[in-house]
Amino acid sequence: MAALRECARHVQRGVADQPLDEVDIGLLTLAGAEKGALKPSQAAAALEVAFPSVTRHVRALQDKGLITIAPDTDDGRSYAITLSKAGEQALRTYRDSLVARFTPAFADWQATDLAALATQVTRLAESMSATLSTATTRRTPTSAIWWRET
Repeated sequence: MAALRECARHVQRGVADQPLDEVDIGLLTLAGAEKGALKPSQAAAALEVAFPSVTRHVRALQDKGLITIAPDTDDGRSYAITLSKAGEQALRTYRDSLVARFTPAFADWQATDLAALATQVTRLAESMSATLSTATTRRTPTSAIWWRET
């Protein structure tokens, strides 16, 4: 556990100077993967954050031009989130900075060691997600639907 804690500290230090937080990066990543079909409720569940938190982050990311939103064709009360070109660049910048920070730590590792690490970390993350998920995804009241044009 101490080794995991130490790794987590290094990751936290690596992202401390980033302009986007963990939920922002998660939203951008999901929006890119869903190709315009990401709904806020899906994002809240996947990121294990409350629905109102997703709404706040979506507004901020939209204001920065990193995502766009459009009415959800399946549910008129909701909207679909799409990653913009600026959002794609923000994700690349974020990932590139992490890679640059951690590449020296792996400089003397063999390719097989890196592959084994990737396999085991993925397994750990999937196991933790499956067993430790405690998301609350409360809905935003209809009166707070800010994204609709009036």
